[in-house]
Amino acid sequence: MNCPDGIKSLTDLINFFTCLIKNSVIPLLMTLAVAGFVYGIIKFFLNPDSEEKKKEGKSFMVWGLIAIFVMVSVWGLVGILRNTFLPNNVGTFLPEMQTE
Repeated sequence: MNCPDGIKSLTDLINFFTCLIKNSVIPLLMTLAVAGFVYGIIKFFLNPDSEEKKKEGKSFMVWGLIAIFVMVSVWGLVGILRNTFLPNNVGTFLPEMQTE
């Protein structure tokens, strides 16, 4: 989905920032959470002798899972609220999300 090119009004500005967050920031945060989880798994299994490194790996795994869970939960909650209060995406700012 392409973000709006020109910003001529407040609605265009909101569309631009919403599109930027939706297409760039959220995937980046999800990628970082998954990468942190995978890093924790690797650190845990590659250091079977060091309890300190295993503990650090567990910490990365736990925080990665918490981050993934929170992001997916918020994503689901936003979807439920949007479908409850804006049926058929009426009134959403992003035109590409509207169904016809």
